Amino acid sequence: MPEHHPSHGTPEYVSALPTARPHIHETRKFPEGFLWGTATSSHQVEGGNGKNDWHDWEMIPGHIVDGQPSGAACDQYHRYEQDFDLAAGFHQNAHRLSIEWSRIEPEDGRWDMDEVMHYRRVLEALKRRNMKVMLTVWHFTLPGWLAAKGGWEWRGAVGRFRRFAGFVAGEYSDLVDLWCTINEPMVYLGQSYQSGVWPPGVKSNWRAFRVFGALCRAHRAAYGAIHKAVDRQGRRAQVGIAQNVITFEPYRKHSLNDILFVWFADKIFNHQFFIWTKGQHDYIGINYYFHYRIKYIPSKIFQVFFEVHTENRETSDVGWELNPQGIFEALLDMNRYRRPIYITENGLANADDGKRPRILIATLKEVYHAIRAGADVRGYFHWSLLDNYEWERGFAARFGLIAVDYATQKRTPRRSAHVYADICKANGIPHTLLRFLGHGVRW
Repeated sequence: MPEHHPSHGTPEYVSALPTARPHIHETRKFPEGFLWGTATSSHQVEGGNGKNDWHDWEMIPGHIVDGQPSGAACDQYHRYEQDFDLAAGFHQNAHRLSIEWSRIEPEDGRWDMDEVMHYRRVLEALKRRNMKVMLTVWHFTLPGWLAAKGGWEWRGAVGRFRRFAGFVAGEYSDLVDLWCTINEPMVYLGQSYQSGVWPPGVKSNWRAFRVFGALCRAHRAAYGAIHKAVDRQGRRAQVGIAQNVITFEPYRKHSLNDILFVWFADKIFNHQFFIWTKGQHDYIGINYYFHYRIKYIPSKIFQVFFEVHTENRETSDVGWELNPQGIFEALLDMNRYRRPIYITENGLANADDGKRPRILIATLKEVYHAIRAGADVRGYFHWSLLDNYEWERGFAARFGLIAVDYATQKRTPRRSAHVYADICKANGIPHTLLRFLGHGVRW
């Protein structure tokens, strides 16, 4: 660098630097009409789901970490009005929920119209509170009669799912704004057909591959059935899925092996489902929880995911690394499909709520940056409104903005619920909340 003397004026390398912008104290505003909500699923909150494959699975010793069946769960089947009051009171303008297939179709081809009307009342309750509705048609649980036939491995499963999706679309087309056919297909494959910790408890890559094909066909079939049922009533359905999107990075930045494994993992986990169902998505739904570093070692080819605990990184109560910055990468990556994006789930298990406010703000700040970078993000659904039954983990994992005492069913809003309420009300992140992250925030 050349020597600079004060009498020589401003050097070229200084004048070429971008001018620093002043610190901005305004709210980081999100687009007009942005959806701010929370997400739940029927089996995890309703209670009393006795006709699906999870009911029997929970009764077998060793399947649930804390040994507890879902039982009454949060009893939302009866308390939904109370829970929706809480959501609306915290300025949420949208809600994502699922319907329980085994309630509506308890036997092959028989519709239980009492349950159909129950879910109509649930959806009407959301509409009375001026909330947009995203309805998930299938969130992991299968009716017992379908599981007995082989579940998604049965050749008739796709046809039955098409029938079910078309039926509920016809029943609820006036109450649903966004349709989600399938929740996290890749997670279902991993948990049910590779690690075997969910029903049917299979450990077979070949069977997992076959079910992957079935789920792709099921989405395409449901996409068509929902559009047919809704569009013929003069409405235009918006149909997609909720995909668990994982961010990957090479542990060694200059390792070709690590880089290639990152490319492969991203393609398989994040994009393969969209590739096989191309043209059948009106929006892209993203569930974001996971960030992995990949380190390829020839002698440990099946252990490429580097263990975050080795470095003592910050994790949630269930050991998942907390990496809010990753959602920026995920959103820009999924923006390739040129469709509106909804963050259909994001959150963390944190019983004492010590981390959730800070992580929530840090995550939404990254969403804001992604929007500024061109990602067409139109909504955010935090997981979850309530503590709930977290599948094989039982009741131990606490994801709720609102704490639930399962013995009394008392609801107690956590501090993070109030933080999120401020964001929802402002349609953005007020500067007062950015102080959680320090003041190094620039426009």
